Amino acid sequence: MFKSNRQIVRRKVWIALLLGLSAAPVSLWAQGAVETQRARIRRYPAVWPVGPAPGSLPSWAGPGKMRFSRWDGGRIETAKAFLSGWPGLNPPNPDYLYTMTNWYDPKTVQFAKQAGLNLVWVTLSVGFSDETEAAHREEVRRYIDACHREGIRVMAYESIGNMFWEDMFEKVPESKAWVQLDSNGKPVPYSAATFKMMGRITRYMANLSHPAWRALLMKRIDLAIESGADGIMYDNNFGATLVELYQQIMRYALSRKNDFLVMANFHRDTYVLNRLLNCITTEDSIEPGLYSTASQGYGDLKPHYPYLLAVGDKKLINNFGLMRIHETLSEGWKPVMIEASRREHQERMVGFMSPQRSQLAMAEAMMFGVGYEHYVEGRPAHLLSIGDPEAVATWQAIGKYNRFFAGHEDLYVGARSKAPLAVILDDGSAGVELFDGLAARSVPFEVLYEKDVDRTALSRFKAIALLTARSVRTPALSAMEEFVRKGGRIVAVRDAATLDEYGVPRARPSFLASDNKVIAYDRLPGVDQLAATLREVSGEPPVSLTGPPAVLWNLTVQPGQRRTLVHILNYSLQPIRNVGLMVRGAYSSVRLISPDGDQTLAAPTLSPTAASAAIPELKIYTVVALDWK
Repeated sequence: MFKSNRQIVRRKVWIALLLGLSAAPVSLWAQGAVETQRARIRRYPAVWPVGPAPGSLPSWAGPGKMRFSRWDGGRIETAKAFLSGWPGLNPPNPDYLYTMTNWYDPKTVQFAKQAGLNLVWVTLSVGFSDETEAAHREEVRRYIDACHREGIRVMAYESIGNMFWEDMFEKVPESKAWVQLDSNGKPVPYSAATFKMMGRITRYMANLSHPAWRALLMKRIDLAIESGADGIMYDNNFGATLVELYQQIMRYALSRKNDFLVMANFHRDTYVLNRLLNCITTEDSIEPGLYSTASQGYGDLKPHYPYLLAVGDKKLINNFGLMRIHETLSEGWKPVMIEASRREHQERMVGFMSPQRSQLAMAEAMMFGVGYEHYVEGRPAHLLSIGDPEAVATWQAIGKYNRFFAGHEDLYVGARSKAPLAVILDDGSAGVELFDGLAARSVPFEVLYEKDVDRTALSRFKAIALLTARSVRTPALSAMEEFVRKGGRIVAVRDAATLDEYGVPRARPSFLASDNKVIAYDRLPGVDQLAATLREVSGEPPVSLTGPPAVLWNLTVQPGQRRTLVHILNYSLQPIRNVGLMVRGAYSSVRLISPDGDQTLAAPTLSPTAASAAIPELKIYTVVALDWK
């Protein structure tokens, strides 16, 4: 039910007092145009935009180095929450309101330090005019100084593509011409959800191609740098001109500050746009753990349940698919940060995850060199600020693991996953849930984009899988044909590689005909059957574990250190004793490292072909390091 005019005016008066805006009602125009715009990358021809070079990365950043949290707050964040109809603040909760509005008191830096964070983002601009946000920016500048004194880097959060139109039209009248218009010439609202919650539209989409809007974005980069920020984070990335815009942003930002990090919140259909920046982030993921389908609303958490592994009356949820895709998108040098801390309660502002599940999520990310992006805003921030015992316990658990990662950074920097199987994709997003299911069934694999397929890339693998890749370039196809001639195995579905890179149909490649080297399916089989097939064609796995299905692993190598690392996670969150481990290869030494307590491997044995041992107790996360001969 829509709010009454009296309720709307009352809320507007409160927000006006917070920000110093005019409280007078402003007439709405084009309010009926409740629609959203979301750009999708054209699938064919495949778009792989050119981005920055590795030299653009600040020395303090990189895979395995980031211990990060969202740190949203301040008066404009509070106003945004109200004007966006956030459930946690509509109706207002005085406690959350006070905490959010005053979050950039320098005293709260202690919370970041306690958690072992070395990077946070702070709210800098959310779509109000620069004049309205000026007092907030000064507060942020002081807060960034306080963070820097504690050795914590700071990203500046900015909403790239929307405006709170009432404030903008009043303070910047010419901004009326910067609005994105629909086919009927009406402004495109930012969110239909806001209209549903509040009964009116508060934000319009900006025209990202408009020169004046782009000039404003460049000015806000200057404002971020002047505030002391070490980078900028862009949210609300909708629009048809993001590729050229982000190339402009990167050029301008690096010309102003050469050790500047830029990341943007891209979702599933635009993952590939991460190539445009020198840092990757997403909020699409779901935290790992074992969820009861009955008691925790599993179906609402992840609808792709056929891909997941049943363990008793529960389903095993992991993020391996998302991690592997972003590991590949990182091109081996970009830091990746993934936020997943909202889903245990199905609403990110309800509270923290439990201590153990928080640690599990962090370890799952770090075993791929990914920084786990915590969420501290609203009720979680309030609980932390008042010393709530459960919140404090989680925060201490987070700090314990972050201190482990900081003290053992050498285990993560310069590491890359290694597996005998490559799953080939033709875009930047397909297959995430399927990959989660394969990982849950102990299928070791890497992700390889068809644009990168050549004889050198394929030489690392025993087998390849074409499961969702319909579009494959002719040179990549030739490399696969040679791979088969030399004894490589392929698992494919019938329509694999039946389009060239421009989407033009081609005859089904002859080398994909079923024989002893190729297994071809008319359609994608069930995940259990597919996993069994992929394990068979990949040959002996590099790692064998004796443990329940809830134990998953990832193998990484560090050629520079001549070292192999086996990262082992226990998703059951119940200690498992005497987990047997065998790693194929010739090694000179083997040792166990864990944030869960000091242990030594039981009965370690080194042979010319493998190393074996037993892990006395697997609590949550353990790393086994093996030095090469």
